[in-house]
Amino acid sequence: MKHEKHDIIATDIAKSALQTQTATQAFQIANTSTGFAELSKRIHSCSNPIVVLEASGGYERDLLLYLNRRNIPAALLNPSRVRAFAQSEGIRAKTDPIDAKVIYRFAEEKKLAPTPKPDPARKRMADFLDRRSHLSEQLAREKNRLQNCPRAIAKSIQRMVRFVQKEIDAMDKRIGKLVEKRADLNALARAMTSVSGVGEMTAWTLIAYLDEITRLSRNKIVALAGLAPFNKDTGKSRGKRRIQGGRAKVRKCLYMAAITAATHNPVIKEYVDRLKERGKPHKCAIVAAMRKLLIHLQSQMKKTQLALEA
Repeated sequence: MKHEKHDIIATDIAKSALQTQTATQAFQIANTSTGFAELSKRIHSCSNPIVVLEASGGYERDLLLYLNRRNIPAALLNPSRVRAFAQSEGIRAKTDPIDAKVIYRFAEEKKLAPTPKPDPARKRMADFLDRRSHLSEQLAREKNRLQNCPRAIAKSIQRMVRFVQKEIDAMDKRIGKLVEKRADLNALARAMTSVSGVGEMTAWTLIAYLDEITRLSRNKIVALAGLAPFNKDTGKSRGKRRIQGGRAKVRKCLYMAAITAATHNPVIKEYVDRLKERGKPHKCAIVAAMRKLLIHLQSQMKKTQLALEA
């Protein structure tokens, strides 16, 4: 397969600065709109640019949004892949200039393609779901405190429980309204929730965090969700296959859906029971059910997508 030749602009992102490496120069600019404008001028001097950057705990969001709005190709990397590449090259030191050079070499070696621009509605859904997750964690902590707290502070905790629950309900309404406004997202959500064991939260999670689901093959989407079992064999030894990596938020939600489906969905229940009869541990059976459920949901979503495009 022939890869398109890009002019790589590798960028290591910190809270206040962007360390950038190209084929001919290294420079640092501010992680601000002024810095982005300066970077844009340099980018436009390239014939076929691609900006390569790592996911950096949110510090990359503003730059990525700036690039997407101006149709400047960008590739977003998983930091663990870049770090593993650095270690394979024997690079132990870690500074911003060194990291930018490593990102450049990684991009050059892997011949990266631009990351597709995110759907703004799905991005907003992801933001709302992230906030809902924060609130749910806070609610669980407050409820735990309430179980064994001094009577003097019980009312304060109860008020906090009610407040946080109200915020969660408000966030659910915002997500629901966002989905209702888009006919395509609404159709995808309805297609998924028609499957026994799959609720709104699972449907919203797949729409927001796994938007590639209708574009990739079943094997790729299973691997992307972190549900593909990897071999661990050496010589004549055959180790246990294990799942690893992938998108934890998707995997967590699918786990809860599979638990419900293993009880209420006849197809999934029969599948799980059959695996357990063959001696598979309960958890392994549930992970297999998660894969089966995801593949079925992908099929439903692809059919819905085709009907929408017809």
